[in-house]
Amino acid sequence: MHPDDAQAALDDIKKRQEQSRAGELRHSSSLFNAVVLALVVLLSYASFDVPAPWNGAVILPVVALLALLAFVYLRRAPVLRKPKANEILIGAAAGIALAAVLRGLASAAGAVGLPTPHLLAAVAGAVGCLVVVLRAAGPLRRR
Repeated sequence: MHPDDAQAALDDIKKRQEQSRAGELRHSSSLFNAVVLALVVLLSYASFDVPAPWNGAVILPVVALLALLAFVYLRRAPVLRKPKANEILIGAAAGIALAAVLRGLASAAGAVGLPTPHLLAAVAGAVGCLVVVLRAAGPLRRR
């Protein structure tokens, strides 16, 4: 094999990896996924304001929504690839940051004396998630 042929093959592999990453990102940042994830954030965090016997039952729709999201992802994803370690770490860090922000908003709302501080924080978090996902998906849709 000639060195130029090997370099061309490596360049083609890198190009295909970027295309698959962009395809997966475009699919995962769709409006359907954004709305389902916003509902998951809303329901799971608002469940803290529901009285004791029912707050666990609120998690059942969250599990159903996550199962629906996984099913749709596996059935309709244009590309199935393993996420890299840095992508997993970024996702975990974003989840921890979201939980910290929601906790801070709920504490602030509780300090002011609002009756359902977790629900208000969950609404703000869900709207924030929608804005971030749809804003990040904007450049992808233009391609």
